[in-house]
Amino acid sequence: MAMRPDERKGILYASTCHALVHSLELAYGVVLVAIAQDVGVTLLALGVLANVFGLAYGLTALPVGILADRSSATRLLGLCSLGMGAAAVVISLAQGAIALGGGFCLLGVAMGVFHPVANAFVSRIASKVGLGFAYVGTGGNLGLALGPIVVGIIASGLSWRIAYAALAVPCVVLGLLFLRFPDSSRVLSDETHGQPAATSSSLRPFLGPLVVVVLLGVLNGLIFRGVVTFLPTYLGKNVNLGGVGIDSVMLAGSFTTIAFLFGVAGQFLGGYLCDRRSREWLVLLSTAVTVPALGAVWGVGGGLLLGAAAFFAFFHFMTQPVFNALITDYTPAVWRGRMFGVYFFCALAVGSFSATGLGYVAETRGLDAVFFVCGVFALVATLCSIPLVVWARRRAARALASEAV
Repeated sequence: MAMRPDERKGILYASTCHALVHSLELAYGVVLVAIAQDVGVTLLALGVLANVFGLAYGLTALPVGILADRSSATRLLGLCSLGMGAAAVVISLAQGAIALGGGFCLLGVAMGVFHPVANAFVSRIASKVGLGFAYVGTGGNLGLALGPIVVGIIASGLSWRIAYAALAVPCVVLGLLFLRFPDSSRVLSDETHGQPAATSSSLRPFLGPLVVVVLLGVLNGLIFRGVVTFLPTYLGKNVNLGGVGIDSVMLAGSFTTIAFLFGVAGQFLGGYLCDRRSREWLVLLSTAVTVPALGAVWGVGGGLLLGAAAFFAFFHFMTQPVFNALITDYTPAVWRGRMFGVYFFCALAVGSFSATGLGYVAETRGLDAVFFVCGVFALVATLCSIPLVVWARRRAARALASEAV
């Protein structure tokens, strides 16, 4: 089934906004060293700043999720884009750690609008929900992949401040486009595009799997915040180009781009498969594979390190459209904004604390230890995925039994 024009435009705008969200998010890790030299702070202090940003990012999701069920999604996304642009300008002008923290807090609030609103929006307008999430997720991963190298080029050639100011421009343009978009996302439907799902207005029958999905989101949030904060610096320091004279910020951005381009492929594959395969099994597979991938990031160096980071990115980002589709499966349409708000509140707010905790680990044990701890989180996530698969098998067995009767 071909996309309707409004569906195509809505998903394109949401995908672009997702790219800008993650470009701004990962920019901090790329210019970490430059900010430390300019402002004069330690890795631990920079981890705390990332925590402030991540906490604001996550805390915003909860009230915004309520608004997503009651207000125009496209207006909220317009405010999200304009807010990101304003925050990027504030960060670019900040002269000290306090001002920088204020800018990142504002950025976190603006970015916190995106995920609950955009995911509820896509779940309501997409004719194929898995593919819709795949497109929007791919936009986010393109931001993760291409944002670092763009930021690295600007920061190494000019300054990290100009890099943030440059990112403000497309945010403002997109915000104005969203405000002009006719919102159709408030027409609610309980269609689930062929997947067994919540067909009443009650969450009670699906509370068990929803709790597991939220817990997995928290664990993935802990991994994600640690990786995006410290991976660029780690790659820049440990992947050797044999004496080629390239600025360390540029190296960090380039290597991170290479690694996260594999995440683009993983994100799209996850969205494609979750319309065709068991979503619960896909979650178990992808979380299980991230354990050895993070172990390799921790344990190897040189070109193998870059390969391990790419391997991790592929499977880590493969889970994201699957989680979003599972929440759509288990949540009545009238609750989706709020449920996405709860999910991203837990994943982003709790996950934000890994920036401070892993900043301490990096300061006391070295950057490599960050990825060992993330591997432990991934192992716990794998174990937590098993009950989700068991529940899905029991649901399928009950469905077969009812059909036989």
